[in-house]
Amino acid sequence: MGTIQWTLIRSVFAIVLGIVTVKWPDQVLGYIVSIIGIMFIATGIVALLNYFSRRKKAISKSFSYIPVESIGSILLGLCLALMPTVFIGFLMYVLGFLLLLAGIFQILTLASIQRNTTVALFFYLFPILILITGIIILINPFDSMNTVLIVFGIAAIVYGVIDIINYFKFR
Repeated sequence: MGTIQWTLIRSVFAIVLGIVTVKWPDQVLGYIVSIIGIMFIATGIVALLNYFSRRKKAISKSFSYIPVESIGSILLGLCLALMPTVFIGFLMYVLGFLLLLAGIFQILTLASIQRNTTVALFFYLFPILILITGIIILINPFDSMNTVLIVFGIAAIVYGVIDIINYFKFR
């Protein structure tokens, strides 16, 4: 897939994630953590089944850490899926960090584009707001989680829209 498709896919994903987060802020984090847990469980089971299948065929008789890693993945997945609130605090820091990175990367992209053409200061406004949102989430993630999630959702929508606008304006 070319740059066009990845840019548009990433942007649409950010917009959809933003809309879902704004609409259901009190539920979205629990679902995200549970989905991540289910993914850990699935990959652990697949790796374990693959290991036993290969062992049965005698492809490799050497010692392997795959069963241990697979069981660890399954256990972590169960913890995430069954107790998502334990991991929501960690996820808030991850979301803040992702927003911080998104703002930085958009600013850097605009700065590199500015070497070849004029970019109005207006285009820097939203990446700066995304960056500030990331910093706020990292500094104070627990006071008002719904507010933080709504702000994250709005920032994700803005990020997606600005990314699409930048793509079509500067391609």
